[in-house]
Amino acid sequence: MSADSHSKVPPQFREIYDELRSEITWMHGRWLTYRELFTDSSKRIELLNEAAGTFFYIIQDVFLDDIQITLSKLTDPAQTGKHHNLSIEQLQSQLKGHGDPGLAAQCRATLDVLHAQCAVFRMRRHKELAHLDLSTSLKLSSEPLPGVSRQMIEDALHSVRTYMNAIEGHYNDSEWGYEDFILHDGADALLATLRAGLRYEELVQGRALPFDDWRKGKWSDA
Repeated sequence: MSADSHSKVPPQFREIYDELRSEITWMHGRWLTYRELFTDSSKRIELLNEAAGTFFYIIQDVFLDDIQITLSKLTDPAQTGKHHNLSIEQLQSQLKGHGDPGLAAQCRATLDVLHAQCAVFRMRRHKELAHLDLSTSLKLSSEPLPGVSRQMIEDALHSVRTYMNAIEGHYNDSEWGYEDFILHDGADALLATLRAGLRYEELVQGRALPFDDWRKGKWSDA
């Protein structure tokens, strides 16, 4: 996403803000895809299981891991050793140094809530998702990793939106529609193709179509 040339966000941290906004928008896009595939309808789960159950089981895990890793990265410190991070803490430090003090204090409170919400995700990143902690992998730890629910993720995403839109509202008198992300050719297109494919299988099984009819199609050698 390109930066908004009309933005009134201070130039000292506008690039950081715009880049974070892009990262967070795409994170919402991936989460929306997850929800469309795995949470909107039990009939969809049946469809996915019938079409390629093992594949979609893997995809479900990949989406859940991705959202936890992304939220962990977004809540990283502004700096790790000599390296500066593109994180919300980085934006917060810039907001405090170059922005409105009242806004910075408001955003600090929201960010503290977000850190608490992401503590489990960060623990999982360090011990399982980005690294393989030996005692955790071998189940030697007396304290197993806590589980993660969809509601925990939704709560963290809400705090991320609250933080970013506090800045958007203060400087640009608007809100960014993170939840209104529209993915063309996304999950709905995939589901439509799966439905058509399963219907094709029904027609083949009923001998309404020859079993090798697919060889005549455009993608026969794909």
